Amino acid sequence: CVLSSLCAPNIEFQLLNPTTQLALFSLCIGNCSTLMNITWNIYQGITAPLSTIQWTLFNQTNQYENIYFFGINTNNFTTTNQLYLDNSHVIYWRFEVVYRFQEGISSSAVDFMINPSPQNGSCSISSLNGTTSTLFSISCVNWFDENGIKDYTLYGYTGDRSEQEIIGFSSVSYFDVRLPGGDDNTSLLHLFIVIRDRYDCKTEYNMSSVIVTIDTISIEDFVNTIQNSPNESA
Repeated sequence: CVLSSLCAPNIEFQLLNPTTQLALFSLCIGNCSTLMNITWNIYQGITAPLSTIQWTLFNQTNQYENIYFFGINTNNFTTTNQLYLDNSHVIYWRFEVVYRFQEGISSSAVDFMINPSPQNGSCSISSLNGTTSTLFSISCVNWFDENGIKDYTLYGYTGDRSEQEIIGFSSVSYFDVRLPGGDDNTSLLHLFIVIRDRYDCKTEYNMSSVIVTIDTISIEDFVNTIQNSPNESA
């Protein structure tokens, strides 16, 4: 893996985070002057008798080139997360690189096992309206991941989801936050929370939108306090 943090080691397999893309790198060692071409082959695996893995060639690589797969004939190969999302029933994947030389071929493969995202839980907020001074309580319950839950990150946005901002972060499932003001016209703030396991595999959970108004009184009191405070330099 180009980014090793996305491919945590297992006894037999690398654990693959299905919510991110996978980038692999191969290298020709020795005399490479007679190299003719490079090809990546993709295999899907299912559990066979005696706990072995039966591999089947994914024969639609050309159809999904530049959709699922990029660089299929180069030493830098990338798959998008859409491959795993569209084939969620597949747990095991093998990626094989084949170097063809004038005098023969050489190949190498790496096996992956999908690391499932945290699942079966829910998150809630203590109130659906308040001000920028209100302390909101976030509660996330019943989330399960065999690798353990790492943390919870709360995001908010008022218009386009792409303009999301981190509001709060916690390693425990219950925490308090103060929220920023909502939309200028409606005071509406949209929330979602990202739950990660310890290998950074994540699940996004959409929460209820809340109405958050600006606490102008507290702001005015703060400004007045600053303006009326003694000037220490005087």
